[in-house]
Amino acid sequence: MEKKLTVLRYISYSFEILILYILQGTPSLIPEIFGGKPVLLICVALTFAAFEKELPAMFFGLACGIMCDLGISNTIGYFSVILTAVCYFEALLFKSVIVKNFFNTMLYCLCGCATIICFYFLIFYIFRGYGNAFYYFLNHYVSRIVYTFLCCIPVYFINKFLYTQISK
Repeated sequence: MEKKLTVLRYISYSFEILILYILQGTPSLIPEIFGGKPVLLICVALTFAAFEKELPAMFFGLACGIMCDLGISNTIGYFSVILTAVCYFEALLFKSVIVKNFFNTMLYCLCGCATIICFYFLIFYIFRGYGNAFYYFLNHYVSRIVYTFLCCIPVYFINKFLYTQISK
């Protein structure tokens, strides 16, 4: 019975990824705030990893990363690699070191969102030598980090509901 519930939970997570991928990719559905739109798949991956074990968290991070690479990024591989690694280490930390609660998960989500988006800016904007980097970062990437983090809050409660209801 427990395996059936686990499979059902993973299927529901997969539908959630698909729905948020569609919402994220639909033009003009989610408004831009101060020049940035949220990356909903980062929210999904980080909140999955807080509830699941290392291997499933890693694979869901990989799936979200592939979808981010295909949908919002003009490069292939960045989000796949970074979300896989971040989700694996998050699941490992929550399993062995960090107490699993709302505050700790949101703190990790804030750090994760900031790290992933700042590294993206560093690699694909700074290293390519574009000008006005500080202005561009303040006007587009800071709002994207904050907006993505704020979207982590409802996604956390959705995933907590799915995890607790389908794990029984």
